[in-house]
Amino acid sequence: MISINNLSVEFSAKSLFDNINYVINKKDKIALVGKNGAGKSTMLKIIAGLQHPTSGSVAVPQGVTIGYLPQHMTISDSLTVIEEVRKAFSSIDEMHARFDRLNEQLSSRTDYDSPEYQKLIDNITTLTEHIAMAESENCEAEMEKTLIGLGFKRSDFNRPTAEFSGGWRMRIELAKLLLTRPDVLLLDEPTN
Repeated sequence: MISINNLSVEFSAKSLFDNINYVINKKDKIALVGKNGAGKSTMLKIIAGLQHPTSGSVAVPQGVTIGYLPQHMTISDSLTVIEEVRKAFSSIDEMHARFDRLNEQLSSRTDYDSPEYQKLIDNITTLTEHIAMAESENCEAEMEKTLIGLGFKRSDFNRPTAEFSGGWRMRIELAKLLLTRPDVLLLDEPTN
């Protein structure tokens, strides 16, 4: 459950929101509808943690992940569709890099009985479990299933992203977002 508490946003001394309160419960499907400039994108960015309100807070339970699909995307034109979508799994690469750093620290230590050494061992163990869970899924199969589900053909996978229209590029970003499996999905103007 995400709680928006006494949220206020001002731009140039003009109030966009004033003392807004609401709760987003599990399984809720909510649409923000309003005229241009009403603050829909601002609200989504605040919930996603990408922007801060003037006052108030957003309470997100620990462990809840939020995925945000912005109106304006940043897709590399130098990559193929599959290379761009593979970025969704960059966290696995980051975990491996952290694992290597921790192992390097471990190999240079000789204080085997110290609490710091035990903490390092615990961190490596936890990270090993996270890596194993992340790699237990077949990333290639998940990417293929997601892209096909969004209307791509297998023949599109190795085409440069530059060859696709804005709507198809939005689908590429959506595929990346879906593959991260967020608990909450925020789509800013998903029909564009």
